[in-house]
Amino acid sequence: MAFTKVASLDDLWSGEMLACVVDGRRVVVIRLDDDTYAYEDRCAHLGVALSEGCLEGHVLTCQAHLWEYDARSGRGINPASARLTPVAVRVEEGNILVDV
Repeated sequence: MAFTKVASLDDLWSGEMLACVVDGRRVVVIRLDDDTYAYEDRCAHLGVALSEGCLEGHVLTCQAHLWEYDARSGRGINPASARLTPVAVRVEEGNILVDV
């Protein structure tokens, strides 16, 4: 696996998300408390960038058609059948790294 630094923990506070492009793929990185998550930056519905949506608590809402996801698991809330594509993420020495 080839992990790439996308931000430092100081750049992304709890309750925030960050859009980035790694090896030509759009990724959204989300920090909730002490945990960090990463997904392909596209809604399962029509591929709209989730980073343009809204993050409230652990609920990530797509701005286009209001599909909702649990940012901790990538599972759909509304509709429950939806799923986000996870991206490998880890934190090392205060840096957030992803592997697409």
